[in-house]
Amino acid sequence: MAPAYWGSVDRNAHYGSNMQDVGGEYKDNHAAIGQACEDAVDTPLSVAIKKTDKPVKYWEFQCHALCCLLVGGGHVKSGEVRRAIEFLPPASFAKKTYYEKWAAAVATTSIERGTITQKDLDEALGESHATPEVLFKPGDYVRVKVEDSSTRYRKPHLRTPGYLFGVVGRINQPCIGYVEEPDIDAFHYVDGPKQPTYRVTFHQKDLWEGYQGTDNDTLDIEIWQSWLLPSNEAEFEHQQGHRAKLEITSGHKHDHGDHVHDERTEIEQKAVDAEGDDAERSRLTKALVKVHIDKGVIKAEDLTAMIEELESYGSRGLGARIIAKAWVDPEYKKRLLQDGASAAAELGISSEGWPPNGGVTEPNGQLSGVLLKVVEDTPTVYNLLVCTLCSCYPISILGMAPSWYKARSYRARAVRDPRSVLKEFGTVVPESMSIQICDSNADTRFIKVPLRPEGTEDWTEEQLQALVTRDAVIGVRHAKTVEDFKKEGGVFNPKSEGFKGGFVYQ
Repeated sequence: MAPAYWGSVDRNAHYGSNMQDVGGEYKDNHAAIGQACEDAVDTPLSVAIKKTDKPVKYWEFQCHALCCLLVGGGHVKSGEVRRAIEFLPPASFAKKTYYEKWAAAVATTSIERGTITQKDLDEALGESHATPEVLFKPGDYVRVKVEDSSTRYRKPHLRTPGYLFGVVGRINQPCIGYVEEPDIDAFHYVDGPKQPTYRVTFHQKDLWEGYQGTDNDTLDIEIWQSWLLPSNEAEFEHQQGHRAKLEITSGHKHDHGDHVHDERTEIEQKAVDAEGDDAERSRLTKALVKVHIDKGVIKAEDLTAMIEELESYGSRGLGARIIAKAWVDPEYKKRLLQDGASAAAELGISSEGWPPNGGVTEPNGQLSGVLLKVVEDTPTVYNLLVCTLCSCYPISILGMAPSWYKARSYRARAVRDPRSVLKEFGTVVPESMSIQICDSNADTRFIKVPLRPEGTEDWTEEQLQALVTRDAVIGVRHAKTVEDFKKEGGVFNPKSEGFKGGFVYQ
């Protein structure tokens, strides 16, 4: 469905500036993102929404808990984390799963702030900061590495030209000295060893298809050792025999006649596939946890407690308690719609979010931080909740956000074509009802009070809780009907009472 007229605003140009901002996007300007992984987080915008939930893995709980502790402890602001995710290299944004992006953002912001150093993180990742030995001598053949920004957690500063990626050249003089690599020199908070640097000669006809000069025309350039791979005369001669067809891309393979050299991205992916998805995906998170604990930024016991807290959310029935109370108590519902935080607190449910240094009391009596906004379905208005910019979500009321809620396809389509999205969940909203989209941002989390099911006039507040589901509070499905309840066996199992834990948001 094409968008409505947007005046003189070039919406597609805007979308191209922020890969997180997908609300209403009708054309996927970052096609690689949707094709990059089967993680079901960054799927193409036009596909049907995958409605099955994927369980949160332990390392993902670790990542979420680490971020909560760092924000809550004043070591970073949530906006800094969001900004770091938005500034990921496009290839990295495309390849990384939801919590890999979080880990990349935590790495960037912690190093920027000086909470940890690049050396701390490298050592935890098993990467050496020792001064490298000189590996090459005059006459050696070398191949320039292909930059793979999808493996990085921040946008690199490169001084090795892309036209050399994958090409074989020859060292023409001894190492000219140790020089700081530009990607390290460009960031004041990044440390690393200096690299041996060489002058390398390349044949112009190996670089440029259709080059009009002679076979002996060359190009000389200085390259850091970290960018060079050992090669040999056979590879060089094979390259010269295929000059006109040389392609310098990050995706091709080097065909050497009797064997094929895979590109680094393919080699890395094969290793990941062999070890299982989590082996590589969890690596940065585990290193960050270790470094922050070793440096005393967080305590191991606090991380464990936070993980246990996160794991328990969604099983306490807090959302059901709030909604059922609103169904049976009109005065409570009125207070809930006016001030969600205060009304939640009446039930012993905190909604203080991530306040700085334990919370700051504002003139309205609420703590600063994330706000809880409650909306109500009526016979003429149906509410649907979404966060188009990332996946803001009231975790401590509803539990961890479902994978489909975080998917780009849901975030893009929910605001643009809500009725079709709802139909995919089996929910049909009559034309007599208007649909109101509630889009969360950095400061607001929504829950909604769905319409009370018919035939429940004599049900108690505790019994009504059994009809309230997470999806009904988000709005993709209606609350359970009496018939639904009977089909499921009609078993009422009330959740825990009086939970007074902290309100942690996504």
